Amino acid sequence: MSLSSARRQPADFFLGIVTARFYETWDFYTAILGFSTLSENNTRVQLQHPGGAQLSLLEHEVDGNPSELISATDGRGFWLNLEVCDLDAEFDRIRSAGAPIVSPPVTQNRGARHFMTRDPNGILIYVSERLHAVEDLESESLSYQTCGPMVLLTGV
Repeated sequence: MSLSSARRQPADFFLGIVTARFYETWDFYTAILGFSTLSENNTRVQLQHPGGAQLSLLEHEVDGNPSELISATDGRGFWLNLEVCDLDAEFDRIRSAGAPIVSPPVTQNRGARHFMTRDPNGILIYVSERLHAVEDLESESLSYQTCGPMVLLTGV
């Protein structure tokens, strides 16, 4: 194997959260939202969702980190969006796991559905599902499917 073919491709952009609730937050993202742990040490974990999203958690007030990474987030000023294929199943699973539900599933007029939950740091999380229009050629009506290929509508 050549050196150039052995190089790893850079990871996609991912978010890092500084938290005062390190273990509680780690448990929330793995046990409730379905992330798996890619790497860990005493003060930092790297997580990945089955859909590919990655998230890093860093324990607050750790010596040696830049000053911007010392204070924990208060959950304000940003939100996360996690896209899933089956919103209703995820809603039932997350609610059953005891996560706080901020808003039940709603359908938006821009072709998406979502519900909202909150992590242990107060960070608002939109769990969403894209809806793609599908043409029923026999009845000439439109319906919606999720997580499939987008179908272009012509002659409608």
